[in-house]
Amino acid sequence: MTSSLTMAETEATNFLIVLLQKEPEQVQAWLRMVWAEPQQVPEKFNWLGLAEVSTFRAQELANEEFNESHSESLAWAEIATSVYEFLAENNPSFSELYLNSLMGLRAYMIVKFGAFPENPVLDIQQIVTWFFDNLHISYQEALTKAADWREALAAKNQEETQKKFDSELEDFRKLRLIKNRLSIIKYLSKSKDFVPNEELNIWISLWEKLP
Repeated sequence: MTSSLTMAETEATNFLIVLLQKEPEQVQAWLRMVWAEPQQVPEKFNWLGLAEVSTFRAQELANEEFNESHSESLAWAEIATSVYEFLAENNPSFSELYLNSLMGLRAYMIVKFGAFPENPVLDIQQIVTWFFDNLHISYQEALTKAADWREALAAKNQEETQKKFDSELEDFRKLRLIKNRLSIIKYLSKSKDFVPNEELNIWISLWEKLP
């Protein structure tokens, strides 16, 4: 059993290496085939590895001076975007992590190349919609709980802090979720194309108050 599992992992790794040697258009073509026929994917295929390498290449090429590098950069970013979306849909327990990576890449590319509505990579509205999606807490409640947590952590009473974590861990997680999302929104603010509305500005002002 162990050897067959190792063999499957080795085959999947080798397949990924070969796939990443191809042009981004060829990888996109393979993905379109895979979305239509999932059985074409090797067992133990490293989807996260594909997303992370594609992200790295997109960001690296975005910093090149040549225009042809920029079109290739966007092509790799589109690959990463579609794979992160796939991972988020199929792994609900880790969807927040995958979507953070996806939206962080989108923000990076928008700051580099500007915003284009309905573009799979460069659409600001997709980031804004994601920010407000499933926050599970109102602004006023987040503000109150953030102040409460800051006070508790500043007291440096390890025993009391541990009790608070034990009884209010879910609230702390909600605040951290908001802070992580706001970090991406704040980075997006580097783009001249991003003009947050009043509601989003209020949330952005909360970032430095969050634990």
